Amino acid sequence: MYKIGEFGELANLSVRTLRYYNDLGLLKPEAVDKYSNYRYYSDENLKQANTINNLKMAGFTLEEIRDNWNNFTDEIFDTKKQEIYAKIFYLEEQLKQVDRLREELPKKEKAKTYTYHI
Repeated sequence: MYKIGEFGELANLSVRTLRYYNDLGLLKPEAVDKYSNYRYYSDENLKQANTINNLKMAGFTLEEIRDNWNNFTDEIFDTKKQEIYAKIFYLEEQLKQVDRLREELPKKEKAKTYTYHI
């Protein structure tokens, strides 16, 4: 069992984040000492934390992770992929718009920089 600080280092999460995850009902400590209120985490909690980090990297929100923790289906992953494709499309359109504006708008000359030595 790991105290919250030790666990945070192993999971690459801050103590504040671990408390927040607990408040969300996303990652509960394995045990809480009823006298000191110390939180203790297990190796299983470490696996859960790694899964949470991987799901976040894939674009899932903490609420989506919590709500689907025991029910990640192909449909959920397909829906997330469609959301990501839509974001990519939108970003590609923004890039095109930047390129169009670069060509259309008047350009300012590069400002000259002068250095004064006293």
